[in-house]
Amino acid sequence: MTMTTIKVPKATRDRLHRLAAADGVTLAQEIEKLIADRAPRPRPSIGGFRSGRPLSAEEIDEQLANGFGA
Repeated sequence: MTMTTIKVPKATRDRLHRLAAADGVTLAQEIEKLIADRAPRPRPSIGGFRSGRPLSAEEIDEQLANGFGA
């Protein structure tokens, strides 16, 4: 974890502290929660191959050899 200083109005700082205390978490955890709620992390765009049905070992080898349909 890194340490960063942000400058916010005192009222905002106090509000963040109250929210964190109400949730029983640290200030950093509350800020992370607020950011995650507002801008969730993007889903990975690779590695999501689905066949639609169970594949045999031979079919898996074939899919791997073909680069997953790429």
